Amino acid sequence: MCVFRILHRIVNIYELLRPILFSLPPEWAHQLTLNALRWYGYLPGKTNTVSSTIDVGGLHVTNRVGLAAGFDKDGVAIRGLSRLNFGFLELGAVTPRGQPGNSRPRVFRLKKEFALINRLGFNNQGIDALIQKIVNEKPRVRVPIGINIGKNFDTPLEQAIEDYEYCFTQANSLVDFVTINISSPNTPGLRELQGMQQVQNLLARLVHLRDSSTKNQEKRTLLLVKISPDLAEWELDNLCAAIRSEGIDGIVATNTTTTRPSKDSEQHQGGLSGRPLFPLTLNCVSRARSLLGEGFLIIGCGGIWNVASATKMREAGADLLQLYTGLVYHGPRCLREISQVE
Repeated sequence: MCVFRILHRIVNIYELLRPILFSLPPEWAHQLTLNALRWYGYLPGKTNTVSSTIDVGGLHVTNRVGLAAGFDKDGVAIRGLSRLNFGFLELGAVTPRGQPGNSRPRVFRLKKEFALINRLGFNNQGIDALIQKIVNEKPRVRVPIGINIGKNFDTPLEQAIEDYEYCFTQANSLVDFVTINISSPNTPGLRELQGMQQVQNLLARLVHLRDSSTKNQEKRTLLLVKISPDLAEWELDNLCAAIRSEGIDGIVATNTTTTRPSKDSEQHQGGLSGRPLFPLTLNCVSRARSLLGEGFLIIGCGGIWNVASATKMREAGADLLQLYTGLVYHGPRCLREISQVE
């Protein structure tokens, strides 16, 4: 059965199941979806093959649309997700040690705004558990895989570099890219790492670690930085300067926002994603492109949900795109349509 027919069936199934999923607490619905995708990956059928790829900033992707970090933190459904026609996958965020995250409820739907608010707090099983899943699944997956890394909640900021170094070392030889997450609003103090002195030290250490290990492996792991949409212009200017000068390969713009577009969204703390985030992300991508110049990899992530929004993000300067909340509200149809954007 061709990929189009498979996707068409999944689209129809999701549209039938969405009212049921939306009647459940968001985190329950998400876990059910991940488990369904996990079993979908085990169904009989041809392992996804790649007929052609394009080289975008050192990543050989099948199309320009990838899965954003946060959707599958622990690699539960790697094989199933890879069969949905994503051009690449970003797993995580993960930390050195597994941690439960913040107390529940911690995910909230804003249906009128087509948005989500989460205050998950880097809940995950730890980098080592994720690495084992990637080892098991990678032979059956033909798209680039990246890992988003962060620090444990109880690691002091002055020791955060050690957490990032450990995660990078564990992932380095196995994945295609590693994204340094210093912009989640749900780990206290994490965004302080975007400050000039802290970020330069962190990035320099990780780049040195990457470069010193590259000669002992076949390929060079790309290092990306995920940035906040809430930075002032001068903060973004300084951050981009540090990213460029320290030898980072690209950025993911952006993480979730702490701003609130409506009264409904003001009642919950955490990071907001979905359509209200789109203007902030678009502006951030455009400014980052002007600062970083052509040829620097920029992944646009935030509020993309249809061909029009994807096209605008590409025109603003994004080389690649990522989906999360758009998938929650629109299902695989969103991916199928946007994956055609050049």
